[in-house]
This record gives sequence, structure tokens and C-alpha cells, in this order.
Amino acid sequence: MIYELYKIQSQAFSFIMYLTWVLYFIILLGLSANAPEYLSSLQYYVKIYVSLFLVIRFNPFRYIRFTELDAQI
Repeated sequence: MIYELYKIQSQAFSFIMYLTWVLYFIILLGLSANAPEYLSSLQYYVKIYVSLFLVIRFNPFRYIRFTELDAQI
């Protein structure tokens, strides 16, 4: 169960990072006028996810085993 959650989180975080790069590319080429709004919203939610992840994952009352997802975030 924990491995499945780790796998889902890792895939979701990778997808969001690729989506961010695609939006930057679209903004750079000027293909969409709405892309900056999408990027701003996406960055807001990524910040919330990362902050919650860090608070929950690195709670001082838990044993921590570092993973690849920790390094990515």
C-alpha cells in the first residue's frame, strides 16, 4: 500500500513538472494568452502540495527513510 502511494506521488509530481515546462514553452512561443494564468494556478497548488508533503514527511516524531521522491521535491 505504501509503495503504491509512493509510486502515485512520484508519477504525479513528475507529470506536474513536465506540465510546467510545457506551459513555459507555450508562453515563450506565445501560443496561448491563457497559459500564464494556468501556470500561476499550477504553481500555487504545487507550493501547497510541497509544503504539506514536507510537514507530513519530515515530522520529527517519525522515522525517516529517504527516497527518490524526497530528492525530487
